[in-house]
Amino acid sequence: MVYSRLSRRLRDTGYESFGDYLNWLESQPDGEEWQEFVNALTTNLTSFFREQHHFEILAQQLRSRPGQAWKLWCSAASTGEEPYSIIITALEALGSAPNFQLQASDIDSRVLEAAQQGVYRAESLKGMSSERLHRHFLRGTAGNAGMVRVKPELRRLVEFLQVNLIQDGWPFREPFDMVFCRNVMIYFDAATQRKVLERIHRVLKPGGLLFVGHAENFSDSRDLFTLKGKTVYERN
Repeated sequence: MVYSRLSRRLRDTGYESFGDYLNWLESQPDGEEWQEFVNALTTNLTSFFREQHHFEILAQQLRSRPGQAWKLWCSAASTGEEPYSIIITALEALGSAPNFQLQASDIDSRVLEAAQQGVYRAESLKGMSSERLHRHFLRGTAGNAGMVRVKPELRRLVEFLQVNLIQDGWPFREPFDMVFCRNVMIYFDAATQRKVLERIHRVLKPGGLLFVGHAENFSDSRDLFTLKGKTVYERN
């Protein structure tokens, strides 16, 4: 995987060996190529309403306190399917003008640009109801046939930003009610997982919910989070 993903970076930068490329990369710690390196290695598998039960729980939580001002963080936005699924759920649960803030982040600058554009192949939304499609998306015509774009009023409800989960200095001033961090920490070792969980614990309100991926289990961090349902944890 690493070989195939970095081979293009070697071609684009003119290096003939991975060793020479790495030596050059490490010689310029603030160089622009580092972002291209990160972008090449990140995995961005995502889809709309992936792990549907999480959005059902999200809707239940929102409806239980309709007058509350909600603040959520989607920490692995990828190309935008997850944050837009969260926003659609919020609009359906709270109405057309919800008191709802969503910040969506990723480490990969390229996928964040795609997320901000909000343009997708229509076939990637096949499982979505026609009502949702009509309400939240615009269909492409002529040269854009077969594509859809998230409506501007939906895109305006998401603030996209770049965040590296394993570095200090997260740019958040107020705590969140819920955090989606799904299928990210499976790529970290146990010590790094613990550090990230501690940081998430700090930016979540007491009783706030953490949504994680179906292959992730943090039972070793019971001092931080209590399992409340299928891959949903509550902040202690």
